[in-house]
Amino acid sequence: MILEYGDVAKVKGLNWYMLELRSEKTVESTLRRMGKALHGIFRTDPIEIFIPVIHRDLDSFDLSTGPYLFVRSNNFSSLLRLKSITGCVSLVTEGDTNRPSKAITVEDSYVQGLISEAEERHRKQIIGIEVGSFVRVLNGPTRDYCGIVEIIGDGRAVVRIILCTKSILLETPVRNLLNLSHVPKDQRVYYYSPLVVDLFKDNPDASVMIEEDLRLDEPVPTAEQATTPVEELLPKKHSRQRTVTALVKKLILIEGLHNPMEIAKRVVAALKSDEIKAPKNLFICYCIIKDQLRMNYFSKIDKDIGSYRDIIRKYGKEYKFSANQIAKLDRDLKIPINTVDVCKDGRSREARQKSGKKVLHIKKLKKEKLKKKKKDKCGECFHDRKSHKITSKGTWMRCTDFASPAIHSWIKKAEPCWCKRFREKKK
Repeated sequence: MILEYGDVAKVKGLNWYMLELRSEKTVESTLRRMGKALHGIFRTDPIEIFIPVIHRDLDSFDLSTGPYLFVRSNNFSSLLRLKSITGCVSLVTEGDTNRPSKAITVEDSYVQGLISEAEERHRKQIIGIEVGSFVRVLNGPTRDYCGIVEIIGDGRAVVRIILCTKSILLETPVRNLLNLSHVPKDQRVYYYSPLVVDLFKDNPDASVMIEEDLRLDEPVPTAEQATTPVEELLPKKHSRQRTVTALVKKLILIEGLHNPMEIAKRVVAALKSDEIKAPKNLFICYCIIKDQLRMNYFSKIDKDIGSYRDIIRKYGKEYKFSANQIAKLDRDLKIPINTVDVCKDGRSREARQKSGKKVLHIKKLKKEKLKKKKKDKCGECFHDRKSHKITSKGTWMRCTDFASPAIHSWIKKAEPCWCKRFREKKK
């Protein structure tokens, strides 16, 4: 494991220093505190930290070099400040003098050899993980849970974790899994740990005690074998993982399908077999396929993609499709292309649009009336109403404009307006 902060290209080729930790049992918690403190200690200076992890499991984080890490940076004084982090002792020095000038350096070629060995060990760790393997999740919200691998491909896997009250389908990289296929089938529960192993060693009836939680490999009962209705024995038919969105995402990320119509065929087949929950209409499926293709595939390979139209322009018309084309894949599929949303008062969408047009028409008429009012004459003088000043209360004031000789032909010179009213004349 390598932690990097800043532009680590500046430290390539530099020698490393050994950083001593307080205890091998608190390596993980110390590394978390270190990751949070790097920004405050190094600021703009880069740092590279190599953690030679040899084994990782439930509550275990073993290093091949004991309680020692390898660190390097172009700012030596900042490296000395690492001892301020709880769990870190200091840089290793000659003869335990603790003098900065006596800090022991390690050649880069030696550390690079350790890094290569750690990478090779990590690659071997995931060998043997396949469909049906019993694994443990190492990182994430479901960390330390155990489950069965259902799908694997392109460096990613889907793990089913069956808890007491729900079932989780977790999509994660294969490197985030620990292979536990050596565990006996009667111990494969989601909380598998050394405590479960000790329970089986000390108690001969341990299998009966965890029987309720042991449902990972339990087959689905048939109608002839079941004494109760099959619907009651099966888990919920529709869950968060049995939706159009989850299926499309799985087809894109794991199975590598990128043609929209091929994805649509798989979705229609799943809808027909009732494997996933049917949406209100096929237009929803059309939108989901577009969005998932854009977010999970094209945006990752091309940062200039902003919308699905950009995909059609750049990658060809083979990515152009519609909800009508999805409907033609299976005409027996009883899902409409579009649905009419009904209001609480029973009106359809068309009725709402008509009423909306009426409202717009009324607003337009009101605006026209207001425009006409602005062009109206005052009533006592021959100026427009906008020529009058308006008080802060909204009432009319005496106008200060001069009467135009063009309007008043009998006036030879322009004179002030003689209007004496302060309020609008009521009609």
